[in-house]
Amino acid sequence: MVFELERLVELCDGVAVISLIAYFLTRSRYAGVFLSKSFSPFSVLFMALIGGFFYAYGILTGVGIGPYFISIQILGPVIAGLIAGIPGGFLAGCLGLLIQVAIGHPVEPSGCLVTLLCGVIGGVFRLLNKNELIRIPHVCILGFIIGFLQFGIGDNGIRADILDPGEMIEGILDIFLPTIAGLVIFVFIVNNLRIEAENTRKSYQIEGELQAARQIQLGSLPQKTHEQNTLKLSASLIPASYVGGDLYDYLELDDNSLYFALGDVSGKGVPAALLMSSTRMLLRSKIRETRDPCALVSEVNRSFLEDGDCKQFITLIVGIIRPDGVVTYCNAGHPAPFLITQSGAGAYQEESDGNLPAGVLEEEKFMCHMISLNPGDILMVVSDGVTEAEHGEEFFGVERTIEVLNQITFKSPDEIVSLLNTEVKAWTGDQPMSDDCTILAIGYYPKK
Repeated sequence: MVFELERLVELCDGVAVISLIAYFLTRSRYAGVFLSKSFSPFSVLFMALIGGFFYAYGILTGVGIGPYFISIQILGPVIAGLIAGIPGGFLAGCLGLLIQVAIGHPVEPSGCLVTLLCGVIGGVFRLLNKNELIRIPHVCILGFIIGFLQFGIGDNGIRADILDPGEMIEGILDIFLPTIAGLVIFVFIVNNLRIEAENTRKSYQIEGELQAARQIQLGSLPQKTHEQNTLKLSASLIPASYVGGDLYDYLELDDNSLYFALGDVSGKGVPAALLMSSTRMLLRSKIRETRDPCALVSEVNRSFLEDGDCKQFITLIVGIIRPDGVVTYCNAGHPAPFLITQSGAGAYQEESDGNLPAGVLEEEKFMCHMISLNPGDILMVVSDGVTEAEHGEEFFGVERTIEVLNQITFKSPDEIVSLLNTEVKAWTGDQPMSDDCTILAIGYYPKK
């Protein structure tokens, strides 16, 4: 038999309507029915109703092809079986047949048998696939089986002309085409829903793990404020992502000096955070052996270069502040520190030492720098997340940083850190941070 084009279009219209309904169902409050790997009494009844509706709609949109009546009604029980198992498919078939009788459409015994069998077979395929929705190749097999049942079973049992291979294949294909089209579209919609739900679940899981990692990372840092004899310290670290590559650290030494460090590992995320953590531990272990900031930075440089697979580096400032206000620090490619003076000179940025970042060149000879703090002076070290905070395509910049610091010269280290963070946040607005923002401020307040 020849499958006329206009008949195919009519059947495709019906498939399109059912597919549209299926799409809206998967986006409704009942989407959980399609996502569950097990089926409850509610899902069985729900899919029986949906399958029965599809069955009735298929009858109304069926078309005659020669001696045959081809429709997509059988999709209802099959889909119900795929979602709600054998009970759902069987009940959908029963409900569909009741609707068929109610609307006065003739019901043949063979039609009843095929309808119920197809619903049960849909449920069997669900079980064979371990309660997962079947894949597209399996859908084709299912469609061929349904086509065989619809074409091959007549009122008196197996049709005689099914023994003719040519007639059988032609008849099955005529039924197979609309059936497989509906099943493929439906499976595609539900599979996408399940993939989306799984991706959402994984996203929430990863987000939770990153939140925990962030708390661990921030919790491993020393307290944000510290007072020690003549020194007052305040610090803050705001990661651009859940975990970042910035670090700050300080440690009170046995001679009442204060060790401090602030660095920025290249890259972002978990790899950068792990390198940050290992660098912090390395510096803490080496500070017990030497008080030379350049030697400490050289150890970090060696550590990065020893790992041949490590393609990252770190900009870093490591320093020691003595109780008399003398600061010795080594700057490895990091933004130079700022000095907020009380002598009338205001705030300014120290000269860069020209050292490369640690982890770039094995033969790098790191140079130290020494300054003396006067009473009330504040040494401030920031990461480039401060000076390179973006507003559109414009950076916050060094000059704007100095301008802000000059407005808050007589504030405490804690107030300066807080106010500078506020200014940077106001500058970026709703624009996402492009880099971690870390500030460390140390004030020198000798006792009179």
